[in-house]
Formats: sequence, C-alpha cells, structure tokens
Amino acid sequence: MFTKIREVIAEHIKNNLNLYFFLFLAFVAGISAGAFTVNGLSPVQKKELTNYLHGFFQLFENQKVDGNEILRISLMDNMRQIAILWVLGVTIIGIPFIYILIGVRGFITGFTSGFIIEYLGLKGVLFSAMTILPKELIIIPCLIALGVNGINFSMGIIKNKSNKDENKNSLKMNFFAYCFVTLTFSTLIFFGIFVESYIVPVFIRMTLS
Repeated sequence: MFTKIREVIAEHIKNNLNLYFFLFLAFVAGISAGAFTVNGLSPVQKKELTNYLHGFFQLFENQKVDGNEILRISLMDNMRQIAILWVLGVTIIGIPFIYILIGVRGFITGFTSGFIIEYLGLKGVLFSAMTILPKELIIIPCLIALGVNGINFSMGIIKNKSNKDENKNSLKMNFFAYCFVTLTFSTLIFFGIFVESYIVPVFIRMTLS
C-alpha cells in the first residue's frame, strides 16, 4: 500500500514538476526578502524586536508553556492559510495569489530566522535549525502541494469553461478530488502543528540551556 502511495506521489510530482519548482522558487524568494529586510530595520525596530525575543526566552525559562494553547493558535493560523489556498484554487483569478501567499509564508520564515541569527549569531543558526526547521519541513511541502493542487484545479476550470454538459460531471469529480487532496494535506499539516506545539518547546528549552 505504502509503495503504491509513494508511486502515485512520485508520478504526481513528475507531472507537475514545473509548478512545484516555481512555487518553491516563490517560497525561497520570500525567505530571501525576509532575511534582507532584517538588515533594513531601524535601530528602534531592532531594539523592540530584541526586547520581545528576550521576553520570549525568559518566558520559556521561568514558566511552563501551555502546549495546548500553542496548538490552538497554530491550528487556527495554518487552517486559515489552507482555507485561503482552497478558495484561491476554485477561482480562476486566484492563481497569482497562490504564489503570493507561498512567498509571504517564506518571508515570515526568512525574517524570523534571519533576526534570530542576527541576535544570537552562530547560536541562532542552531536555534533556528532546532525550533523552526522541524515544523517547516512538514508544513511547507504540504502548503506547496496544496498550491499546486489549487493551480491545477483552476486550470481545469479554464479548460472546461468552453465545454458543455459532457464535462460537467468531469468537473464535479475533479472538485471532489480537489477537496479530498486538500483534506489529506491538511491532515499532514496537523502533524507539523503537533511538532510545533509539543516537540519544538522541548528543543527550545534544550537550546536555551
């Protein structure tokens, strides 16, 4: 069964390699923009962010962090992004916004890790690798896959728009498949959220010590 699933995924990636490449490129561009933005911050902005980060570290050192609360916040944030990607996928004009959304997610990742590295130096590289990378390795590929899924569905709408009744059933089946793929990757994203909520805090305490 797992072999068959692996073959289906490999075939899907092969058939949509260009879309995956360009969406990944949008994510990397977002990371680069976020990292460069850190260098453009004013001293006042850097001071405010440094105080925030310092308070964040003190919170982990002095208080027990509620994993359930992190789960709730992360779940709401990621489900909002999934919902936006789903809506963009069912609208023809949503294709460019899918690229923008992936790029914005990259910007957030790049800015966060870039500032931590600037604040902590080499220790910041370790801290980012231990606290940001684990969840991103799960969530980001799923979001990119959802983006590819949305673009494919939008392109399918464009292709079928000029056709009549014979393609209505096909479009309906494609819509159910689109929703099923969205649900599947949403489930996988939940594992990334679980890592962020209950495993990453352990890594944070390890690196702080």
